[in-house]
Amino acid sequence: MLNKSPSGSLCPYYYMGGELHPLKYGSYFNDKESLLSIMKAEEDFILNSSGRNNRLIWIDLYETDLDDNIIDTFVIHLQTISHKIFKLCLVGCSVKNKRKISNCMKTKGFNLAEQVKYFKDAEEAKQWLIGEK
Repeated sequence: MLNKSPSGSLCPYYYMGGELHPLKYGSYFNDKESLLSIMKAEEDFILNSSGRNNRLIWIDLYETDLDDNIIDTFVIHLQTISHKIFKLCLVGCSVKNKRKISNCMKTKGFNLAEQVKYFKDAEEAKQWLIGEK
């Protein structure tokens, strides 16, 4: 039986010989309550799962509105699971939100801030994740 994360992603998701952990936070538009709920469910799922502490995490943010409060909560969420992350990419952010997320990460002292990559194209993001480790 295939395992799925709370956001409905196959977990792990196998891609070109790599094992990814996708988080689907896209298509929430301005439904902040549902987005926050799925972020909390994914956080609990990751923290309570055994095994890998070196996950290659791919986060889909397409079609989700990110205001300052959501960005702040999102960065805290990432900090909480950071010990389970080896590489992290965010896909589908606007340039403005990329800048806001990066600044928030630096302000909060997010230990992986310099290692986070942003992509518009999901395939490029996945290829970067499975690339040289």
